[in-house]
Amino acid sequence: MNLSPLSTSAGDPSGPAQSQQPLHAVASAAPLVLRSITKRWRKDLPLILDELDLTLEEGTSTWIGGRNGIGKTTMLRIAAGLIEADQGRAEVWGITPTENRARYQRLVSFLPAGDRGLYARLTVRRQLEFWGRIAMVPRGEFAETIDRTLDDFDLRELEHRRVDRMSMGQRQRVRVAMTFLPKPEVVLLDEPLTSLDTEGGEILQRAVAELLARDGCVLWCSPSGEHLDMTFDHSWMLEQGKLVPV
Repeated sequence: MNLSPLSTSAGDPSGPAQSQQPLHAVASAAPLVLRSITKRWRKDLPLILDELDLTLEEGTSTWIGGRNGIGKTTMLRIAAGLIEADQGRAEVWGITPTENRARYQRLVSFLPAGDRGLYARLTVRRQLEFWGRIAMVPRGEFAETIDRTLDDFDLRELEHRRVDRMSMGQRQRVRVAMTFLPKPEVVLLDEPLTSLDTEGGEILQRAVAELLARDGCVLWCSPSGEHLDMTFDHSWMLEQGKLVPV
């Protein structure tokens, strides 16, 4: 799971953190651009994405809806740099995943749908520390970042509880916290409200507001308009591989 950073399948929770470098490659580029993205899973199947174009500007929120299986998750995985399009390209500040994957994934954080990316035997604090190292949080900011995340996502009372002893809603809150922990510039959310209770949804909404306030951007995908009281700058439906404004 690249909760890109939100997902990983391997790693040493005690491994060293790495220092961060300047991230922007092209000052005039947009935070996220999908250019003529085309994808099909088999030659005998229709295109799931058909020359799809999307640009996310600084400080903006975008919602994309569409029925299950229409291609939203595929689009997000391409945007996160996890899979490649058959044609077209994804860019974050002018960087593509093939040109500089580590740099690309330090700018983008992806929360996939479901309940992946957590280690059952880790406590909440250890899970966040593990993810902080994967996300390359600088050493000098590491402890402060973990403590801030525990507080911001109301996880203090749970910090020493193992993941496999938590409710589904609590696990989802941890996954949301992991997504925002490294303070990414682009956040990709795939059905983020699944399993979240009202308080968890409000915490997510605050995290999105903070992201937008520092000129980050969010792309939120769900089958329907289940997005709390949020007002999005742009709303689209994914239909037959293309985005249709709503």
